[in-house]
Amino acid sequence: MACFKNSHRLNHASPPRPEAEVLTVGNELLTGSVLNTNAKYLGRELTKLGFQVTAQSACPDEIPSIRRALSLAVKRSRVIIVSGGLGPTPDDLTRESLAGFFGVPLVFSKTQYREIARHYRKRSRPVPSIVKREAYFPAGAKPVLNPFGIALGFIIEKSEKIIVVVPGVPGELVRIFESRIRPYLRKRFPALRPFASLLVKTVGLSEPAIMDRLGRDFFKLGRFQFGIYPSVGEVSLRIYADSSEVIRRLKARVFKTLRNSTYSFHEETIQEAIAKILMKRGWTLSVAESCTGGQIAERITRIPGSSRYFQGGVVAYRDKVKTKILGAPAGILKSRGAVSKEAVAFMAKGIRNQLKSTLGVAVTGIAGPGGGSASKPVGLVYISIASPQKTKVWKERFTGDREQVQDRAAKKALEHLWRWLRK
Repeated sequence: MACFKNSHRLNHASPPRPEAEVLTVGNELLTGSVLNTNAKYLGRELTKLGFQVTAQSACPDEIPSIRRALSLAVKRSRVIIVSGGLGPTPDDLTRESLAGFFGVPLVFSKTQYREIARHYRKRSRPVPSIVKREAYFPAGAKPVLNPFGIALGFIIEKSEKIIVVVPGVPGELVRIFESRIRPYLRKRFPALRPFASLLVKTVGLSEPAIMDRLGRDFFKLGRFQFGIYPSVGEVSLRIYADSSEVIRRLKARVFKTLRNSTYSFHEETIQEAIAKILMKRGWTLSVAESCTGGQIAERITRIPGSSRYFQGGVVAYRDKVKTKILGAPAGILKSRGAVSKEAVAFMAKGIRNQLKSTLGVAVTGIAGPGGGSASKPVGLVYISIASPQKTKVWKERFTGDREQVQDRAAKKALEHLWRWLRK
């Protein structure tokens, strides 16, 4: 959930910023079949450029729906970015909708068709006849060639309005925006000023706890836009202001009040923050997982170059694996159980010794839906970190279904590791 504090708008004495909005096209976005990452990316990038993003909308692949959405968009915004509906199949109707909206025919781009042909030649495949329609665009528009795929983008400038149409394939959209659209917008709006901004990534605190720590005086430090965004195990703050001095004051207050829970002021994950510390110290890491089924190792290895500090991991799901590979005594597992502080401590020490790493991290628990008891309910998780000097164990209790318990346990293990490393 996002929360923008409209009572703390940007300084109205500053020149007004051009308003922009995002329109994404596709039935799959409305049915939930596909996550709308394009809207997130475009909204963020337009804001970075300095536009005031005032609306986002999605509509189905239907000409009447696209035209209605366009009609609303051009009434309220100077710049509209449209993504999706540029494919070769009959349900891709964005180019036809734009042409009809402005009362112009579609025209053929020989240059883009050559790009399409080159795309297929590189793959030693013939050009399907159906993709020829991808080289069409509304008459009077400026074509945006797509060297990263086969769908042609285009830009329409009419009556002080700018409509930028880009493919909906996320990888193509990002590359076209970065190489073509961002430079175009900067040139078209030379006076556009990027916002001064502050990103705060926190872990282990809830939204109410953060708001309580910041206090009411936080919002008296200047005029700014404030957004708070919770996700599993962490909360991010995004703040935009016209004044860099306001951002400086806000960051100082955040550092003072949230320092022990702030893992980054940059666009990075907690595992990336952990990686920086490990590489700086020259330490290595290994993991032993039971209830999380390898999720901790998977998150760590998402980072390019993680082999420099990550030795490896073991998914020790059965007790005999905990005993034979990690050295957890069978007697302890029988008397205390595989889900216990004793078992997880042996797992952490065992993986550290087996893989000869500086630190060993282990997790064991009951993810559910079955397997719980009165003394060990579903959601009970033990996490341990072992170093050459000591071993520590944390007892946690998570709510939710099996997937949520696993996700929260993996995230909490990374939080404990980060706190351990920053001491």
